[in-house]
Amino acid sequence: MSKVLRIYVDSPPRLDQPLDYVLRDKRAKVLRRGRGSGQELKSLARSLELVLPPGMATVTEARIPSVSASRRQAVACSAVEPMCLSPIEQVWVACAPAGSTGMSELAWTERTPLRALGEQARQIGLPISAVYAWSAAHEQDRQGLSQTVTMPACSLLMPDMAPTGGSSVLRQGVWWTLAALLSWTLVLQQQAQTVRTQMRQVQVQMEQAVRQALPHLPVIVAPLTQARQHRDALLAEKSPASAPFDRLLMASAVQWPDLQGQVRALNFKDQQLALSLASELPVQPLPAESELEWKQGESPRQWEIGFAKATPPATQQGAQR
Repeated sequence: MSKVLRIYVDSPPRLDQPLDYVLRDKRAKVLRRGRGSGQELKSLARSLELVLPPGMATVTEARIPSVSASRRQAVACSAVEPMCLSPIEQVWVACAPAGSTGMSELAWTERTPLRALGEQARQIGLPISAVYAWSAAHEQDRQGLSQTVTMPACSLLMPDMAPTGGSSVLRQGVWWTLAALLSWTLVLQQQAQTVRTQMRQVQVQMEQAVRQALPHLPVIVAPLTQARQHRDALLAEKSPASAPFDRLLMASAVQWPDLQGQVRALNFKDQQLALSLASELPVQPLPAESELEWKQGESPRQWEIGFAKATPPATQQGAQR
């Protein structure tokens, strides 16, 4: 069964001195009474209640309008401000839910000494779960006049007094960061997949456009490059069907069919085709009568294709004639 340790703080409020305590269960039944230092008491229970010394906090009742939780604190502060001796900014106000009579219990105390108690508890390692104002009922509990203890409706525990507040915030921050990273990763993966799909669609559309514009080309390997080479050949008043580029490209596509759709970059220079492939492809063995020769470049995805030295290109044969 979970145990709760209730400590009665004396004046001046300090936790590094001997303190009266009551160890109770969750149903407020007393299990043990005694006196000990904060270091001795922290091992008795995982939950700790502090009862402030007389005069440190004030308790009253007021009728609080039914408002949202975010506005309830402001309404409670407005209700007790006329009764406070200090500016309301220096006072911590707690408000309990309305009882059967419609009245709510209000408690308030100075923020500075309350925070000091919380810091002492944090240094000692006491896990504070509630802070109560002094009352006559607490005096009877402390003296052991009953086998149960009073359960006040209103706790003055400040958010920054919770022992796991910092680590909880840190854990929440870490979880939110991981969740954000995971969300961004999923979004980026989805965007990358969308971009790949769009690129494939553009490539198909380009290939279809080149086929329609240049129906005499038997094979479309690199649509944009082939269209550019065809344009350049027309501008130079050359016949694209007899150009070395087209001859190399068509022969390569016939003798290495896997090239189709795999060429990502293509460069034609010095009667050589330099290809950059999208992925590694198994090289096709050249037939004995082939006029081509190819060799691997700096990486498995780079290849150079040219005419075999024994078989000069068509333009060179025409020049020799």
